[in-house]
Amino acid sequence: MNREKLFTRDFNLLMCAHFLQALGFSSMLLFPLYLDSLEASRAEIGTIMAVAAVGGLFARPWIAWALDHLGRRKTLSMGTAIIGGSMLLVLWIVDTGPVAYGMRLLFGIGAGACFSGYFTFAADLIPESRRTEGLALFGVTGLLPLLVNPLSSHLVGDPSEIRLFLPVVGLAVFASLIPLLQVTEKRDADKSIPWKVREVLASLKSSTLIPVWFVTFAFSGLVAVFFSFTTVTAQDRDILNPRDLWYMYALGAAVVRISGARILDRIGPSNLVAPALASYIGSVLVASTASTHSEILVAGLLAGLGHGICFPVLTSQVVSRTPSHHRGSAMAMFTAIWSLSGLIMPPLFGYLADLFDDEFMFLCASIWATLLLGGWVALEHLKGTPKQHQEAI
Repeated sequence: MNREKLFTRDFNLLMCAHFLQALGFSSMLLFPLYLDSLEASRAEIGTIMAVAAVGGLFARPWIAWALDHLGRRKTLSMGTAIIGGSMLLVLWIVDTGPVAYGMRLLFGIGAGACFSGYFTFAADLIPESRRTEGLALFGVTGLLPLLVNPLSSHLVGDPSEIRLFLPVVGLAVFASLIPLLQVTEKRDADKSIPWKVREVLASLKSSTLIPVWFVTFAFSGLVAVFFSFTTVTAQDRDILNPRDLWYMYALGAAVVRISGARILDRIGPSNLVAPALASYIGSVLVASTASTHSEILVAGLLAGLGHGICFPVLTSQVVSRTPSHHRGSAMAMFTAIWSLSGLIMPPLFGYLADLFDDEFMFLCASIWATLLLGGWVALEHLKGTPKQHQEAI
């Protein structure tokens, strides 16, 4: 049987734009190392990193409206400009004062628009029968930029030089506009449907979406803790080349998506959530006691494998359980949960690390995620739908 074509001209251009834009988010994972070089505490690092979530959450209602009313391409263009501009501001950050907080606030607004917009746009271009597969492969272009972090160790010897490195990456973010503006947006039918707040909220509160929102909070919270503290913890434990863990993270995520993308829809997205999240929980447990280079690489690999599966299956569930004309709003809600996790978890667990130690912090994060995973199993059994491959109408 002939399969619908996935790699079209527009899809390929969007993947190219996504790769360049994702360099901004990925390289920003180096920012905690720069803050650490400024002698910031764990709680202060977590707070500054979390400020991006404030900007993202504040802008989410506008982002939801813009994606479904103004269109994907216009929203992404504005988000890209904000990300690129915020990264240029890093040049003026010489302490943990207002400029650092302002930069993260702007970055969060731009990242919220791009995070929501790219996957909404990709879902528009992917054939329904290959949705999870297409989203998984599209997501590879967002994970491969993680390789910029270990590569940066050859370009940026001292953490203090990250202040010069990040603005250069910001120029690559601006360059993503070149392929993005060439992508054809095909949403004429959806534009004829009015965007009404009451109807949007009703869609987002659908009983079949509740389990997805719940487990997304668990997964994104664990990712926020891992991203904010793993490299800093490894560096403080004098582990050689701790940034190498991002090699393994990107490798694990890319390999599992490229090699297994075609079977994700066959297995069913909801059947893959538990093992994927369990892999990420395992990575946090390994990171909690890691004291060697090989152990931190194992943590990166397990996290990459979990991320490589969990993110596309959750995204696919959001799309499949939402009417197409509210798709942008649903993706804004999905990514808003990531921003909420980014706002709450880094400062909270950073405070635990300051009060006790990094090992205790990671252990608490893994226990918390395990409890939420158990809650998701019950919710999915009660409210989830087996019609994973059908478009919600």
